[in-house]
Order: sequence, then C-alpha cells, then structure tokens
Amino acid sequence: MHSIEDQLEWWQLPQPTPEELQLSGGLQVEDWPHARHVARLSMQLFAATEPLHGLDAKALRLLERAALLHNTGMLVEARRHHKHSFRLIKETPLPDFSDEERHEIACIARYHRRALPSLAHEEYAVMSRTARRRVSMLAALLRIADALDYNHDARVLRLTSVPEECTRERWTIQLWTRPLADLDEELDQAHEKADLFEKVFKRKLRFQIAAAE
Repeated sequence: MHSIEDQLEWWQLPQPTPEELQLSGGLQVEDWPHARHVARLSMQLFAATEPLHGLDAKALRLLERAALLHNTGMLVEARRHHKHSFRLIKETPLPDFSDEERHEIACIARYHRRALPSLAHEEYAVMSRTARRRVSMLAALLRIADALDYNHDARVLRLTSVPEECTRERWTIQLWTRPLADLDEELDQAHEKADLFEKVFKRKLRFQIAAAE
C-alpha cells in the first residue's frame, strides 16, 4: 500500500525539500504547503501588477523568499509571529542574498499582517528611501497573497490581472478557483489586507472569480 505522502504532489508535502531548507537557511515554517502556495500567488501578483510597481527580477526574488518564510515566526508564537519572522530571517544567513537584501526580506515578511510600514518602526526607518518603497510594494502583494490562502488549502489556483478592468482608479485581479470552492473568507481577508496595496499604488483593488476550469 502507498502512504498518503506517496499520493501527494511535492508542493503538498508537509516537510521541506532539501532545496527549500537550503534556501531558508535552515528555518522551518509551520505549514510548508501554505508557504509554497503563498509564494506562488505572490509571484503571480507581481506579474499581474508589474505596470504599477515596475520592479525588477531582483525584487521578485526578495518577494519569493519572504513569501516562503513569512510564517516562520509561528513556531515561536502565533499572536506576534510576523515580528518573530522578522527577527528569525534577520538573524539567519540566506544563500544568494546580502545582509541588506536579507533585511528587506525580513521586513517584507514582517509586514505581511497587522501594522503597515512606518518610519516609527526602526527596522523600516533604517533603510534607504528606495528600499523602503520596494519593501512597501512587495509587502502589499504578500499581504494579499497570504489572504487568498486564508484557509491554507489552495482554494485559489491561480490569478492574473484583467487589463480592460485596470484603470487609474482601480486594479482588477481575476481568480481561478477549485470547483465549488467557497471564497467568502479569502475575499474578506483580501479586501481587509488590501490597505497597503491601496495606499502604495493609489488604486482600489477588485477581484473577479473566473468560471471553474
């Protein structure tokens, strides 16, 4: 007989792959399938909002690593896990990233929930103006990607922008979902966590649900 794990796709496996452990500097997260899915949605959001942020491939790498590690602090404490994630990432060497880049990754993860970036926060204030803007834009995307997997079960399969519905006042994202998936909680969370997106990009965020494929 095959075990349950034998029947899962690699991204559904509860344990990290050797490559993921190498990329994380050995840091663990409490839910690897969720971390992988949020990273995937974050990268799709990056592509879907490129006309707004104009960031490069380096920024995408920062976002991807922050998304993978955004919940590493959950293994310390749930209530303030975003702050613990910042500390753990900040203290852990990550391959292929400088100390300055790791600080940005830590900040992006720190702002995936709760308070918005603020000059009152030392970790944000110490960065250059360019780095602060990059962190704010990338954290805005991570907040939404995390919200769209609120139930940690990959109900949102993929997403893209709807160019004809993107204007100077709003930005529309189309979602493809699993058949019969209920997105009420995901959409409630996404609208709530769109606060940073709407502040940074000065557009209202809207969602459309595509017909099941």
